[in-house]
Amino acid sequence: MMLGSVGALAGTVTVSTADGSQIVNKDGLVLQNGYAVRVGSFNLPDATRNHTLAITSDYAQLKSWFKPLAEGVAGAGTASQVNGAGLMLRVNGYPSAGNVFGLISNISNSYMPAGTPLYLWIFNNANPDNADQWGIFTGATWVAPQSLGAQTLSSSAAVTALQGTVSSTQLGLVVPKPCFGNWSAKAFAAGTSAAQTAATANPSGDGIANLAKYAWGLDPNSHSTPPTSLTGTTSNGGATFTFLSPKTLPDVQVSAECSLDLKTWSATPSTVVSSNANFDTCQCTIPTGATKCFWRVRIVSITPQ
Repeated sequence: MMLGSVGALAGTVTVSTADGSQIVNKDGLVLQNGYAVRVGSFNLPDATRNHTLAITSDYAQLKSWFKPLAEGVAGAGTASQVNGAGLMLRVNGYPSAGNVFGLISNISNSYMPAGTPLYLWIFNNANPDNADQWGIFTGATWVAPQSLGAQTLSSSAAVTALQGTVSSTQLGLVVPKPCFGNWSAKAFAAGTSAAQTAATANPSGDGIANLAKYAWGLDPNSHSTPPTSLTGTTSNGGATFTFLSPKTLPDVQVSAECSLDLKTWSATPSTVVSSNANFDTCQCTIPTGATKCFWRVRIVSITPQ
């Protein structure tokens, strides 16, 4: 596959899995022809780029960092092509199913400086925006070429999976870890304003912010009831506050806080009293000696480590 044409002071990159690892989905099945393969780098600091890519599963965030090497015929490998909607590399089954072979030409060093680390971002859909599996791979020798130079990104070399799996025969895609951004993109219709999709927004007007609905698996477009309850009385110190904490969402943290006056709030220890596949049921009891207590749930976004 040829993207662009060789020009003055331009380099060329060949992407090839021939004689290397095939591309497979999360179940180990070879990827179908036509699925998208993005080639480029990520606009992140060199020292932390790979770590950041390994822990970031928000597609919109990753997409905002990504700088494609070339994805359009017109102006391939130049600053003008980055906003284009032209061709990108695809799994094309050469020399066999689950492989990709393609040539990217006319790479300007002014757009992608020589030596810039390169990555393959591979999807299980022809449209990356619709993919539910992907892999991000790089190699020590995968760098943008010198002017008029040539470079091969080969899966027969040592490959590192920042998201995905690597073996001597396969580059495997994975389902990205759950995150608020990806949930929000699917929960709201295309074109919904950022004001409505923000973590602190409450478009349904029921008083439960989007981040809380993400944490509790609720529909942000509908009125909901928070999964909390208060039982017992304060006269004997036996009041119990119960809430749900998600088990499978690495980017959100749920805890309880108590206040005696609705002014000063303190974190309150909780105990897991039951669990299912998705949630822990947590309970807190009123502080010893308190005659009254107000409870609230604090839900915060965190960065997975």
